[in-house]
Amino acid sequence: MCAWGEAWARGPTINYPIDAKQQAALAALADRAAGLARGGPEKERRLIAALQHRYRNGGGKGAGDYAFARDMDRLARDYPQDNEIAIVAADAWMIPAAHKESRENLGRALELIGGALARKPDDTGAIHFYIHATEMDGIGGQAEGYADTLQRLAPAASHLVHMPSHTYYIVGRYEDAVRANMDATRIDAANARRLGLSDPWKLAYHSHNVQFATGAALMSGDAEAALVQSDAALDRAAASKTALSPWDQVAVGTAYFAQGRFAPDRMLARPDPGADRGYLRAMWRYARGEAYARKGDAAAVRREAALLQASAADLKDFEGYRPQAVGMVEVARLVLTGRAAMIEGKPALAAAAFRTAAQIQDAKLGRISDPPGWWYPVRRSLAAALLEAGKPDEAAAQARVTLKAWPNDPVTLAVLAQAERKLGDGNAADLHLAQARRGWRGEPKLAALASLAGA
Repeated sequence: MCAWGEAWARGPTINYPIDAKQQAALAALADRAAGLARGGPEKERRLIAALQHRYRNGGGKGAGDYAFARDMDRLARDYPQDNEIAIVAADAWMIPAAHKESRENLGRALELIGGALARKPDDTGAIHFYIHATEMDGIGGQAEGYADTLQRLAPAASHLVHMPSHTYYIVGRYEDAVRANMDATRIDAANARRLGLSDPWKLAYHSHNVQFATGAALMSGDAEAALVQSDAALDRAAASKTALSPWDQVAVGTAYFAQGRFAPDRMLARPDPGADRGYLRAMWRYARGEAYARKGDAAAVRREAALLQASAADLKDFEGYRPQAVGMVEVARLVLTGRAAMIEGKPALAAAAFRTAAQIQDAKLGRISDPPGWWYPVRRSLAAALLEAGKPDEAAAQARVTLKAWPNDPVTLAVLAQAERKLGDGNAADLHLAQARRGWRGEPKLAALASLAGA
């Protein structure tokens, strides 16, 4: 079973498949386990046989993954009180669904995890996968109660301390998501020191924790947290002599967003990341445009928008995610166009740009998790532009649509409150403004950031 454990743990996850060479090595290890288990308990032999199937055209994207899941499911039915088997079976169903970006068999995965949690509500493995499974199935809010317990159960495990932030982001608890990831990055730093690593960025999920903290801080207005995390990300990217993975580029892009939003002068002092980092250069241009927007310089915003571009060659490393990368660049250019028009007092032109950007965000980017690659709901900017154009009813409608996908977004709530006040509904406006203030942290004050030009 030690050989089984190693072979299972080195296999694919919902985030990463494994290649043919890795499969061959793990298939050999599973075969070794089978040889050692001859004459052993039936349960162990069946677990090992299931794992042997996993590494025959499996690895996260093949028929072997389904064979493994079916075998594990049969084991879960035959041993209905065994939480470990239930959790492994649920994970086995989730992996191919994640790599196909489908909801296939997620219902069964949730049933298995739900049974495990009913038997043991503080099972960390079950909670971890329940957060993932509910997020994948579009019902992430159902994990909120369990998310609140996970950090207490595993206070020294960086990834499990981070995991509640997935649920918190979905339900609009953005500052709680900041806290979880700030805690995780501190654990990463301690782990790196203990392992003798030069910095925590060598740990697999550290960049994920940094980006999540930064993205959540952008939503909650926590400038202090956003700048601490974004400074670290940008300094490391500048010092790196190697190519950045698409994932790291998206994380560094989020760091640029934070600097443009909360530290305009600091952002404008940031150097060009270089022509060999085309996606990052586009996001650098966007963040410079945001910085100029904070200063009220429409001409400079338009100048950055005109220079903001990324060719197909610039985005080749994104492979299957190239459409999303293209969408990010398109949205960035349109948002700057809208920002400039708002500064110039042309809300109708701004609304047209923001509307197109929101449509692209919905069609190409959606609610990409971990957190969303594009840092905020552009539709709230559309709502702000419509309000400035004298259309409070349309503004309120757009704000309400935004809040369905981005619940409790303080800036959207502030725009909605302004629209409701224009429409004569002072009670609703007071309630929504109070809700916005509860979710907002730090400087600048909510009223300033939610001003129509800055939404």
